[in-house]
This record gives sequence, C-alpha cells and structure tokens, in this order.
Amino acid sequence: MPFTLIHAVVAVPLRRILPAAPLAAGAMVPDLPYFVPSGITVPDGPWFQPLMDAGHTHRVQADALVADVVLALVLAGVMTVCAAPARALLPQMLARRMGRRGPAWAARWAWWPVAAVVGITTHLVWDGLNHWMADNGDPALLKAEGVHLVGSLIALAAVGSACWWLWRRPLSEPVSQPGLGARLGLLAAMGLVAAGLVTMKGAWAWTVPRSLVTSTIAAIVLVLLAYAAFRRLATSRAATCPRRVRPNGPSPRR
Repeated sequence: MPFTLIHAVVAVPLRRILPAAPLAAGAMVPDLPYFVPSGITVPDGPWFQPLMDAGHTHRVQADALVADVVLALVLAGVMTVCAAPARALLPQMLARRMGRRGPAWAARWAWWPVAAVVGITTHLVWDGLNHWMADNGDPALLKAEGVHLVGSLIALAAVGSACWWLWRRPLSEPVSQPGLGARLGLLAAMGLVAAGLVTMKGAWAWTVPRSLVTSTIAAIVLVLLAYAAFRRLATSRAATCPRRVRPNGPSPRR
C-alpha cells in the first residue's frame, strides 16, 4: 500500500481544477487513525469512532464518507494555518518556489467539500486497486513481490512528477525566516513530542519503524500548529499595540 503522504500527490495534477488543501487532505484522511496514538481514547459513538478506526474510514458507505469529509475539512484547515510558518522554516530556495498561490476561486469555501470528496475517492480507489491486484493477481507474480513493485513504481512516478512541477515553479519574493535558535528549538520540541507519542503506544513501539514514522509526523504537525498559533497571536498583538515613537528634541526637564 502507498504511504499516506504519497496519496497527497493527486493534488498536483488536479490543483487547476480544485483547491489543493482540501484535495490533499481528503487524499490522506482515511489513514488518519494510523497517526493517532493508541493511548489516546475517544468516546464511543458514530461521530467519534472513525478517529480511531481505520477500517471505518476506508469503507465505501455514506456514514464513513461523511466522517471522512469532516475530518478532511479539519485537516485542510490545519494545513492552511500551518502553511506560512512551515514555509518560513524551509530553505530559502524551496520556500520561494512554494510562494505562489492557486487560482482565486480556489479559496472559496464552497469548493472545499467537493475537493475533499474527490481526494477521498482517489485514496479509496488507489487502495482498492492494490487490494484487487493482491487478490486476483498471478500467484507467481505475487510470490515475486510484483504487486508491491508496481505500487512502488506508481508512487515513485507520482513523487517524481510532483518534484518536477515544484522545480519548474518560478521563484517568489524572499521569505522572512526565523533565526537559528528558533529552528533548533522547534526541532527539539518536535523530538520531545514524538518521543512522548511513541511512549504512549508502549515500549514495543520503539522497535517498530511504522510507529516511529507516524509518531514523528504527528509531532511535526502538532508543533507546527502550536508555532503557527503563536506566530499569529504575536502578529495580532504587534498590529494592535504599535510601538511608541519618542518625539524629536530634548526631553523636558522635571
């Protein structure tokens, strides 16, 4: 099966038709339960259970689709909030290539549920194709790991096309970036949060690569979200509380 982040490359060829953020979020959201630590519990119920049940988010039925769309819209909002701070943390050359915005109509909220549904559909179709190949393929091909090879080649082609598209993008204006101390602090925070998430899964999780990868990605998202909220709060305070300017000339004597 393709890794969760690979599913998001469908936003590259479809970005001219639908807004990219909910499209990419929808393409990844069925795998969201894999990134929730098993130590975190949610109440049982039709609206909460999908957060912990990957089997439910991968079902082709109405209630699962509604839950996936809601989760995709939330994830798209998180991605939108974190976009600018995350871009500022990238190397300058890469940050400048990610500076251009999509079409103006793509920002309209009415298109977001449509893009989320399309993204979810691509995820389910991609996974379904892999399942079909595994169930109906030639046993000799399966024995030779042919299905996994085909899936990997498709994923590599998708990632390659995304990198080629990013490389050809024109450069935007230079991006204001935080200092080295802030970057090191964020990296340290991501490491601590990732270690905490892995620990919540149990001692066995430290020896499972999948657990380490999913916990690290979850930690990066959580720290970026907190950093984005801090940046927006600081910017808002600076705008509402301008610095006082000392008048020209000597200060009056008391």
